[in-house]
Amino acid sequence: MKSVVLPSLAFAAAVVSLPSLAQQPSNPQSPATSGLVRQPWYAGISIGDSKLDNACVGGFSCDDKDTSYRAYAGTHFNRWLGLELGATNLGKWDRGGGQTKAWAADIAATAGIPLGANSSIFGKLGAAYTQTDVTGTAPGLETGKKSDWSPRYGVGGTLGLSQNWALRADWDRYQDVQFRGQKEDVDTLMVGVQYTFR
Repeated sequence: MKSVVLPSLAFAAAVVSLPSLAQQPSNPQSPATSGLVRQPWYAGISIGDSKLDNACVGGFSCDDKDTSYRAYAGTHFNRWLGLELGATNLGKWDRGGGQTKAWAADIAATAGIPLGANSSIFGKLGAAYTQTDVTGTAPGLETGKKSDWSPRYGVGGTLGLSQNWALRADWDRYQDVQFRGQKEDVDTLMVGVQYTFR
């Protein structure tokens, strides 16, 4: 776990430090003129489907999909690199004679390619703090809450509607999320709207 999460956090920290590094002048005798340009912040909300891997347990009903919601905010340090924070309700699933719920708060570095005005495609790499809660009375079912850090990555794209508004689509994987007794992956596929504060 640490072998994946720590490099992800280190990469995010390196992206955050880029603006201050870029502000150093290339010529000590003159002020910086070619550093990274401060970019506006953006925020958005999305809704879609979540899927829990390996949800089915023999002899019990299986429900491995649910509706997921996400709110996020971020910024760019230049045309290609940025940082994003988010909170996601991953959903709830009926399995193993009980019910499982999960949510996540995450930080991720973003790297992408702009495609005209307010449109882009990008990838995300970072870490998520997840909490899961298993309830139920089935014999042998491990119940209770479990929290841990896990790696997260994904891809996405925006389609600009105006200078400020854009449609956005994302696929994300929250890898090795800690549940009671085991770790599983959770995938989300979402669409939503994004507003850029210019």
